[in-house]
Amino acid sequence: MNTDPENAYEGMRRNVLVFAQDALRLADLQGQLLKHDLAEFWQRSRFGIVFCAAGAAFILGAVPVLLLGLSEFLQTTFELRYDVSRAIVGGIGLLLGGVMLLISVRLLAKAGSSLQRSQTELRENIIWLRKVLNPDDE
Repeated sequence: MNTDPENAYEGMRRNVLVFAQDALRLADLQGQLLKHDLAEFWQRSRFGIVFCAAGAAFILGAVPVLLLGLSEFLQTTFELRYDVSRAIVGGIGLLLGGVMLLISVRLLAKAGSSLQRSQTELRENIIWLRKVLNPDDE
């Protein structure tokens, strides 16, 4: 056992520096993984985002006009009351909009799965750092 305070200090200093270097290297690798995962996320989610925006534009823009026209068609063709034809067409509009949004949410969720790697790796790195810093806390 080394009882020389100067050597003990140097040993501790060296260990702290090695640990700091390992922690910095780990942080750098974590950052690189996150950068890669974000790039993959945006690449995979482009179609989903475009599809979501197109669906929203469709619902907000063209659908009210088309639905009113369909309502008038139902009213005159089937001799429905004004409010009944509007309710039928409103339900159809809600159904179509809901299906489009469901498709876009699924596409975006699928694209976001690439970020799971970064989250898992970060969790494992934090567990490792905790074990190194406090080996008795298990």
